[in-house]
Amino acid sequence: RHMSMEFLRTIAEQKLPYVVHAPAEIDKLRVLRAADLVTAFIPPSERHPQGRAIRQLAQVESITAKGMLALNKATSAFIEL
Repeated sequence: RHMSMEFLRTIAEQKLPYVVHAPAEIDKLRVLRAADLVTAFIPPSERHPQGRAIRQLAQVESITAKGMLALNKATSAFIEL
C-alpha cells in the first residue's frame, strides 16, 4: 500500500496521460485503479506459452478525486512527523 502511494505521488508529478512500461509499475497501477484512486487503461495480463510476460504498456488517464484526497492526506501526515 505504501509503495502504491509513492507511485501515486509519482503519477501526480507527471503530465497526464502518463504511459507506464515497467511490469512492477503496471502492477502498482492495478492496485491504484482497483482502489479507485486513478482512472487508467491497463491491458489484461498475457503470457507467452513459455511463461514469459508480454511487454505491455498501461496509460494513466487521471487521478480521481479520491486519489487526490489520499495524496493530500498522505502529504499532511508526512508533514506532521
